[in-house]
Amino acid sequence: MITIPILYFGYLIILFSIIGFGCLSSKLLSIRLSLGELGLSGILFMTILSYITNLFVSHGLIHNSIFLAIGLFVFFLMLKKKLFRKKIKLILLVSSALFIGILMYKTHDDFFYYHFQYTISLIEFKKIFGVGNLEHGWRTPSSIFYFNSLFYLPILNKSLINSGVIYFLIFSNIFLIQKVFNQLKNKRFDFILLLSLFSLLFINTIFYRLAEHGTDRSALILIFILAIYYLEGINKGLSKTNFKYYYQKILVTILLIVSLKSFYLIYTIFILILFFEFRKILFTENFYKKIFFERVSYYFLIGTSIFIFTIFSNTGCLIYPASFSCIESFSWSIPKKEVIEMKTWYELWSKAGASPTYRVEDIEFYLSGLNWFDNWVQNHFFYKISDFLLSLILIVIISLIFLIKFEKIKLPKKNFYLFYVFVLLLLFEWFLNHPALRYGGFTLIALSIFIPLSVFTESRLNSDLKLKKKITFLIFISFLIFSFKNFDRILKESDKYNYNPLINAHYYINEETGNSYELLSKAEKKRNIDGKKFYIVLDKSLIKKILLNK
Repeated sequence: MITIPILYFGYLIILFSIIGFGCLSSKLLSIRLSLGELGLSGILFMTILSYITNLFVSHGLIHNSIFLAIGLFVFFLMLKKKLFRKKIKLILLVSSALFIGILMYKTHDDFFYYHFQYTISLIEFKKIFGVGNLEHGWRTPSSIFYFNSLFYLPILNKSLINSGVIYFLIFSNIFLIQKVFNQLKNKRFDFILLLSLFSLLFINTIFYRLAEHGTDRSALILIFILAIYYLEGINKGLSKTNFKYYYQKILVTILLIVSLKSFYLIYTIFILILFFEFRKILFTENFYKKIFFERVSYYFLIGTSIFIFTIFSNTGCLIYPASFSCIESFSWSIPKKEVIEMKTWYELWSKAGASPTYRVEDIEFYLSGLNWFDNWVQNHFFYKISDFLLSLILIVIISLIFLIKFEKIKLPKKNFYLFYVFVLLLLFEWFLNHPALRYGGFTLIALSIFIPLSVFTESRLNSDLKLKKKITFLIFISFLIFSFKNFDRILKESDKYNYNPLINAHYYINEETGNSYELLSKAEKKRNIDGKKFYIVLDKSLIKKILLNK
């Protein structure tokens, strides 16, 4: 039985280790990072190392204990610094406020389909080629699985291997809180302050249910931070120092976003836009050459290569499910025909043409043009998007009541138009190709409202002595809503599933779906039948293990 105190202790151990790895990555990349940024950078560094170590060893108890101990060691070294110790209060405050989120019985709907199994396979085995042939969910490996696999620990066992998303939420909150109050401290009552506040209120009140985060919502949270970096950077003035600072932050953020889901590769376009905005600076004294040889540029290249290699080693495709990137000549390669079929299936699902209990008959006709629109409106828009929009509008109205003054306004001159145009273009692309909220809709819709509203409201911001108290109150309310909604969820789970976290804080595990050996045994049997060797085992003892576990 896993009690709440044991779970909380493990939760903090991981939290502190992440910060330690963040400090290491800061030194490695020579980047100055805030507390929230240290955490997010630590997550990325740990994830990249997780990919690398899994090439050679499984993520068992010994590996993970040593791994996290390294981060803890660095963290406690940093505690010697007085300035660092002062920040611990904020870490503990935010992490404790959000802890209730990981107390759950029911996990994500895809958890036992492939999230859990993929994570367990990393714990049980070192790198296996061709696992995309086992289940189609294994073809799109998210970095969250590699991150979670590090949390299989003594005493805790599997209790926290679904908890990776909470750390994205914690450090994103810390980043946004620090951004808001730094703006207030420096008396920058501008649209960045408002955009940061809106983003914070959004993620705490809309993304409160961690079981629904899956492999999507952590990336969507990071896109808010990406927008803040970009808009703050281009409004601070054209200088080499400003470009280098924001280039580093944006590159690391995009790398973390892409790692979570290769689908978000499209957001690398903002690197190109940043280059365009700073073009006059970049071509002064060949400054762009220095940028290309920055440590963070190599880091981005190495990280991207690792993520692409993983997809390739699973499927035979560089980018799945882009069939043009697939090479069929390898023994583990998935046939292009099957890749195309899966791409169609993803599109069908996102356009409300399929569900666990429903599928349209004429798929080709349904996906042609806007034939899907009416059904999508009925089954997705009025089912999910309309509720989401109402929540979004409520956040905005309540915030504005607290923050604005009703006087004649003069709109400030801000450089945001190019970025905003691309947000709208991405929103249009989302609607045409994959109009499900989880595929970027949440953040794109929110940003399309938050950005112009923040610019418009800047000159109306009631920057009196009570502004800090009002903003503090709004942030406090967002945490209160997060806690209340999760408390209500736990009560419902208690009634429905007889779940009592005070007795056992562990989430429900369906043991029948958690056996990686069983999946690999099926693969071995299939190989014997059709003669196709669709996975390559680097661990020579794996076949023996499979046979022993049949």
